[in-house]
Amino acid sequence: MTDKEKKLIWVHPCVDCGCDCDDIGDDHYHINIELPGVKKKDINLQIIKFGLRLRAKKGKDIEYVSELKFLCDANTSDIKAEYEDGLLTVDVPFDCPDPFKEIEPIKIS
Repeated sequence: MTDKEKKLIWVHPCVDCGCDCDDIGDDHYHINIELPGVKKKDINLQIIKFGLRLRAKKGKDIEYVSELKFLCDANTSDIKAEYEDGLLTVDVPFDCPDPFKEIEPIKIS
């Protein structure tokens, strides 16, 4: 089957950023991506300091894909990833303080 015949399914990761916990050192992205029916061996997860790319094959004709850009540079040497029951969980520490900490909120009328 060619790539044009494959069904690509874009998955949107659920991201929880530990930005509000600077004072206790909990600076990381916690990312959950649902990949129902995918085997662990068929997951290709790549992370660079600027973002994440995921490709996960399900059978011969379906592939889940996702890309995510990080607001802060990731510390790629301490990434942890687990996969269980169709849920990929990735913890990515980042190397910057909360960039919004000193910014005044926009007044909404």
